[in-house]
Amino acid sequence: MTRKIAIISYPVSSKIVVLFSVVIFVLLVVVEEPLGEVASPPVNKHQIQGELQTGKQPIPNMPDLAGIYFYQGLRHYDLGQWEEAIVAFKEAIGIRPDSEVTYFSLGIAYSRLEIWEEALASFTRAAEIDPDYAEAYLGIGIAFSMLGWDKVGLQALEKAIQIKPKYAQAHYALGLSYLKLGDKNSALKEFRILKTLDQNLADELIRMINN
Repeated sequence: MTRKIAIISYPVSSKIVVLFSVVIFVLLVVVEEPLGEVASPPVNKHQIQGELQTGKQPIPNMPDLAGIYFYQGLRHYDLGQWEEAIVAFKEAIGIRPDSEVTYFSLGIAYSRLEIWEEALASFTRAAEIDPDYAEAYLGIGIAFSMLGWDKVGLQALEKAIQIKPKYAQAHYALGLSYLKLGDKNSALKEFRILKTLDQNLADELIRMINN
């Protein structure tokens, strides 16, 4: 049985609480683009189309059935039905256990529920299936941070950047993680990199640094 994890076991300043919430926001925002690119339903990337409804349609072959569950998971996710999304993604994985994007989606849904151990396991499995899945390493890094394993989280974020050097969200999360550890100089380094990649994220990071 899964359970929510106590995020931090030591005294927390209000700044760190805000920091964590911003890091989670980055993770939940970044899910839309990779899922859209991989899944891309026919008309609207977040709507379950008529052809995906089982109803009176013939029973599809196994890969199509996995796709149906996957899109159902996306639909539940869009509606804020995190538990239902988890069930659907798990059904898809049961049919197609080598789908890194489904494991990644599962990790996002667990993140919404703050079940960080399960989120970490899901992101890790996605990275095992596809060692070049930068988004999965971003998820791993944030999950480790939320569990209090900050230095291990840094390694995962650095891996994401190694795979995708211009990955703005990973640089942003790395900057926040450095700031959480009290390493302002390294956070400023990520800020300077972000200025060349995403000015909005750079502005948000420097505001956190200057608070």
